Amino acid sequence: MVTTEFETAVEQWRTQGWAVVHDLVPAAEIDEAVDELWQHFPTPADYHSGNPEARSYFENESTDARYRPASQGAFHGQGGKGDEGPSFRLRQFLGHVLFPYDSHLLNRLQIHPRVVDFAKCAMGTDDIRLYQARIWGKYTGVTNYEQPFHQDGNHNIVPDRLELGWWNLEGFLYLSDVEDGVGPTEVLSLGDSPPGSNPQSAAGRRGSYLVYRTDVWHRGVNLTREGGSRFLMNIAFKHAHHEWIGFDSFQQHSNRGPWSKFAASCTPEELALFGAPMPGHPYWTSELVDALEVRYQGIDASPWREALGK
Repeated sequence: MVTTEFETAVEQWRTQGWAVVHDLVPAAEIDEAVDELWQHFPTPADYHSGNPEARSYFENESTDARYRPASQGAFHGQGGKGDEGPSFRLRQFLGHVLFPYDSHLLNRLQIHPRVVDFAKCAMGTDDIRLYQARIWGKYTGVTNYEQPFHQDGNHNIVPDRLELGWWNLEGFLYLSDVEDGVGPTEVLSLGDSPPGSNPQSAAGRRGSYLVYRTDVWHRGVNLTREGGSRFLMNIAFKHAHHEWIGFDSFQQHSNRGPWSKFAASCTPEELALFGAPMPGHPYWTSELVDALEVRYQGIDASPWREALGK
């Protein structure tokens, strides 16, 4: 189920429910972006050295960039509160930073063309929307990350329609090497269900992309390596106009500096991943194109302007 072959991975996702695409994003690009990751997370060395400031990242409720699961509940049902055995624990969901980030390279990585091309190919359409975008960092010892096997029912307000043309694509882009000891997701192939099935490890090098469907059983695994950590980027897509599927809202951040800089770097096709109307859409007028240039200083508005009279 782990492959570097683009077309093979597409077929595996469609027929087996999941795949890991090795080296979908070159490691050099991952490493360049990860240099800016420490604007949002403590370095593993700082955290595991006992640095009080680094440790407070998982303790201080006033940390602005941190995702707060206590306000939203455990996504798959409240599990046991102890540290033993597979369970959904609120502390498992600490270490999330929501898009857009205070890093231009990480923002650009969120819509890397290789990842977008894979999603379009797998889903069989060019008209897709990004609906989940965040970074998730885990460190050995923060909590027991062991989960029971589950399917993701929290991306859709109606039952999933399980056929090509209706699937959404869930995915994790690995920002670090995800190996045994640092929590590679365990996955069951399509048609298998717990208990009694043989899980497979979705381990992969940084730059790999784990893709899976909502009808696949999977689970988080505990980090056991001393001084271990694991970082990945949630990148999930749906078909355009499938309003019943969703997770993260981007509009609430669209007047922040990081978004403005990111949006100014985008092509019309890239902004369309967030729902922006394409050039030629009836939404656009010459005044609105002017306003687009004012809002996102430096954006190339020529595609919108050239499409006005067509």
